[in-house]
Amino acid sequence: MTRQHADYLFLGLGTCVLVAAFIASGMSGAVFFEYFGAEDSLIENATAVLLVCAGFVLGTRVWHVRKSLSRTALVLGLIYGLAYLWAGGEEISWGQRILGFESPDYFLQNNDQQEFTFHNLVIGDVKLDEFLFGPVLSVIILSYLILLPILWTKADWVKRVTSAMVIPVPRAHHAVFALLVTLIIPLLDQSRRWEVYECIFALLSLGIFVNPANPLRQDAPNRVVDTRAA
Repeated sequence: MTRQHADYLFLGLGTCVLVAAFIASGMSGAVFFEYFGAEDSLIENATAVLLVCAGFVLGTRVWHVRKSLSRTALVLGLIYGLAYLWAGGEEISWGQRILGFESPDYFLQNNDQQEFTFHNLVIGDVKLDEFLFGPVLSVIILSYLILLPILWTKADWVKRVTSAMVIPVPRAHHAVFALLVTLIIPLLDQSRRWEVYECIFALLSLGIFVNPANPLRQDAPNRVVDTRAA
């Protein structure tokens, strides 16, 4: 399978997840909650697996060409991969419900769900999931998905920065897909609809990482489309 075909496969799966969520919601709220919104649901577990896979793709992407990268670029690339691995672990509370271990006292006292997760911590009066991992992270992610592809084709300095920081740049179809999903997901009349959004984001991330607009040198011989195309 080529990189382009894998990319389209991940986006196709994301579309299927979105359509299935609307069908389940139309059937009943209970059906939607069981498969999409509940803790340890099929979608939540799939999201965790996909995020971990995305982390490995990112990590191996830079590791394969580590000799041609600066130490800073190599470290940054590995940090990106670790961030996705961390997000996958957070998604399922680091296997807490699967393994059956109890939260440490600190998390029982400072986590608004009393789970072994960091994004649900409450520090002072600030809930991290509502502040740092809510609007702030959303702006960063949407800027990456929608604004960066536009800037990358227009500004040489953006190309230099993304190259120096080994940031995989989304293609134009990734940006369009992200925008459409962002506009459509609020129409899903379920309080846990963001679980669906997270799963689609994980699939979109995989599509970007296997077929970025700016492949690393080792990626180049395997590319299917002209990398100058957005």
